[in-house]
Amino acid sequence: MDDRITAGAIVAWRPSLNARIGGLVTASYQSALSSSVALDEAYLTLRPSPGDALRLSGRAGLFYPPISLEHDSSEWSLARSITPSAINSWVAEEVKTAGLELTLRTGLAGRPAGLTVAGFQGNDTSGTLLAFRGWALHDLRATLKSELPLPPVPTMFVGKQAPWTQPVDEVDGRWGVYGRLDLSPADALDLSVFAYDNNGDRTTVVNGQYAWRTRFVQVAARWAPDTRTEVLVQGMQGETSMGRPSEGVNPADIGFQSAFVLVSRDLGDSAITTRLEQFSTDDRSFKARDNNAEHGWSATLAWTRPLRDTLEFVIEGVLVSSDRPDRIRLGTDRRQENFRLTTALRASF
Repeated sequence: MDDRITAGAIVAWRPSLNARIGGLVTASYQSALSSSVALDEAYLTLRPSPGDALRLSGRAGLFYPPISLEHDSSEWSLARSITPSAINSWVAEEVKTAGLELTLRTGLAGRPAGLTVAGFQGNDTSGTLLAFRGWALHDLRATLKSELPLPPVPTMFVGKQAPWTQPVDEVDGRWGVYGRLDLSPADALDLSVFAYDNNGDRTTVVNGQYAWRTRFVQVAARWAPDTRTEVLVQGMQGETSMGRPSEGVNPADIGFQSAFVLVSRDLGDSAITTRLEQFSTDDRSFKARDNNAEHGWSATLAWTRPLRDTLEFVIEGVLVSSDRPDRIRLGTDRRQENFRLTTALRASF
């Protein structure tokens, strides 16, 4: 069991330039990641014009795409637990973009609907951690200049891939795109489909940082069966690859999948949340040298208790079980089970 004490903080500035144009700048401190404060997000916002049947909004700058249902508290933070799901842990560390996003909201057959499209750069290395390390559950998030450590890379990448990855990095000069479709077929049900393609040039490498071609699709749902219960569902499937083809395949090429169901219940003076999830990767190249396949599951139980208006206590247990053959190359057991108990005090000002 890990008995370390860690600390984190997010400071936000929300300027308002006029009735429709504003902004957000956040800086974060994460003791488990760095000893300094770093830029987290920074973007201008376009607010919709009141009363319009077609409501246009947007963002321009450095921001997380609208993927996570769990990060719906202020400044892209968590409200129900300490640790996000495997999907959203990966998004937090490897899917931050610098670009322009536009959202159009209207009604469709009398129900709310929305369409979001974006063009972005700065996310070329997305997929590095997922391929070389695998899925992880943690509360870390990439900042503008983050350098996240990698496990020892296979021999074919030694001297080419740096021993770390920079999640926010533009390597090939190409633009990626993503889109999201939202529909609320009932008052208590919100559905969305999200598609992402960073359009990376697999053969470009600069200062040990490769451009990966990473694509995925996600379906998600938020359901409130009653006023005190909330159900969140996310399911993601995609692929990522890099390098110049050899023997007809890319040096690194994996498919990845994950899904979770989260149920949160308001108990009046506290809230309890449980989450079950599955995650996996399928290695498509050179398995005899480094088999990056992985299969696992996780269960999370969290209890949140407000102590006052600006302070809350959270206790969480996370059980993770996974099988990853490449761990043998690193001198550890391929099959591992880990349980982590975490407590937190969260303050807001």
